[in-house]
Amino acid sequence: MANEAMARGLAGTTPNPAHKRSVLVQLTSQGSAVIDALIAHERTLLGQVPGDLTYAEIAACLRVLNCLLDYLGDDDLS
Repeated sequence: MANEAMARGLAGTTPNPAHKRSVLVQLTSQGSAVIDALIAHERTLLGQVPGDLTYAEIAACLRVLNCLLDYLGDDDLS
């Protein structure tokens, strides 16, 4: 993912002061703008979910789902 983001100009590298042979990967300003737009779009979509779910409840659900994906593996989701 990092390589793809860098190829698209969404991320870059900077020297890692804690380790001479590795670099740190960070978002570019374009990458930050893309992430901000994605988050805004997700919030808009989540705001349209029927019912009276709060953002805290949705965040808890996402946290649980991510934990399950980590535990079960997501190799078959591609």
